Amino acid sequence: MYNVNGLNDEEVKKNRKKFGDNTIGGKNKNTFFNLFLETLGDPIIKILLIALAIKTIFLFKDFDYFETIGIVLAIFIAAFISAISEYGSNKAFQRMQEESSKINIRVKRNGKTKEISIDEAVVGDIVLLSAGDRVPTDGIIVQGKLSVDESSLNGEAKETYKEEAENIETPQEKNRLYRGTTIYEGEALMLTTKVGMDTLYGKMAKSLTDEEDTSPLKLRLNNLAKIISRIGYIFAILIAVSFLFSKIFIANNFNITLIRENITSIKFMSLLLESLTLAVTILVMSVPEPCFLYG
Repeated sequence: MYNVNGLNDEEVKKNRKKFGDNTIGGKNKNTFFNLFLETLGDPIIKILLIALAIKTIFLFKDFDYFETIGIVLAIFIAAFISAISEYGSNKAFQRMQEESSKINIRVKRNGKTKEISIDEAVVGDIVLLSAGDRVPTDGIIVQGKLSVDESSLNGEAKETYKEEAENIETPQEKNRLYRGTTIYEGEALMLTTKVGMDTLYGKMAKSLTDEEDTSPLKLRLNNLAKIISRIGYIFAILIAVSFLFSKIFIANNFNITLIRENITSIKFMSLLLESLTLAVTILVMSVPEPCFLYG
């Protein structure tokens, strides 16, 4: 049952505490610096950091300034572009939420019609709706008839006709209204049944921003990327080992004396650096992007 005069102040506090408010949460409000640091955890960036560490360790011997500067620039540019993209996406979402929060709606409280912010609506509120209004919560029509545009939810441009429920305990689809839809025509009173992230609109928003909600396509891409990455790691190791074998054994015609001299000399460190750099290059080229986008 519901009270046609709306909730009183005590009931509003009680319902807000029990069911929550009508705000739509979204992406984390990370700073640009935090997003930049998070980007350094991507597999490609880690590989580049390993390459940079290798070059820095061998700073004392044949230090290639141009190659090292190139690695630093590659790391910075990749991390900067990724961070600024994520930061821009977060800011756009926040602006959209701020604009949405400025919308006022009409509800019945304490027996009077009152205008409140959309975020202040609670379960049990009686909302007054008319042509041009955007439905602020999910609810059931308890009085009146409406023509509604639900294209924001289902993509269908045709009008949907809604009417008051004969029994609010067992409403039908024709009695239900959803947040984010727009009233074409008519006037009605709606009993709010769900607010905030519990609304259909809120669940859709959560599905778009929830990192744990992975679609079947993303799972397949992720699995494929992991397989390709493993192959890349195997070939990188094989190529690095083959390079050392060629330079140490084949180049010295399998002469044990020459091989021993190469292994114990500073030249071996230079060859080791070259082989590691070669392996890192193979990894950078072979690790696919979906691996760190979805993994």
